[in-house]
Amino acid sequence: MTSASPAFHSPAIDLIGIGPLWTGFSQPRFSPDPSLAKVQCHGRLLWLGIGCIRGTEKAVIDRAIRAVFKRYHLSLAAIAGIATLDIKADEQGLIAYCQEKGLPLKTFTAEELRDINVPNPSAIVNKKEGTPSVAEAAALKMGDTLLVSKQIEAKSVTVAVSLAAREYRG
Repeated sequence: MTSASPAFHSPAIDLIGIGPLWTGFSQPRFSPDPSLAKVQCHGRLLWLGIGCIRGTEKAVIDRAIRAVFKRYHLSLAAIAGIATLDIKADEQGLIAYCQEKGLPLKTFTAEELRDINVPNPSAIVNKKEGTPSVAEAAALKMGDTLLVSKQIEAKSVTVAVSLAAREYRG
C-alpha cells in the first residue's frame, strides 16, 4: 500500500498488529487485500443545515441526507447534528430523524441567520422566512467551513454541510 495509490487513502494511524485506522469525515477506500484489518473512526465534525417543506416525512429527510452524503463521499457517522430555522423546531420528520440517529437539533431565529454570508442566498426564502438562507446559514452557525452548499433533494428538503473545527461531544 502506498500513499500515492488512487485506490485508497493513506491510513491516519497504523496500529501495531491491527492495521490501518482511518480517521476523518470522508469515506476512505480500503485496500482490496482482505487479510488487512480495516478500522474506521469518525469524529462528529459535520453539521447539517436543513430546510424542508412543512410536513416532510422522516424517510424523505433520511433519503435526502443519504443522497448528499453519497454524492460528496461523506460519512454519515461523522454527523454531529442538525441545524435549522426555529420555526422548524416542531417539524415531526426532523425530530424523528434526530431521535432515531441520536443527533441534536439546533434551531436559530431568522435574525440569527440573516447576516451570515452564504454563497447561495434566496430572495424567495428571504421573503417567506425573513432570512436569505436557512440550510447554508444554519450549517455555518454550527460549523466553520461550508463543505457542501445547499442541495435540493426530492423537491422538499434542502441540505447543506459544514465542517466544525472541533468534534461535537454533546
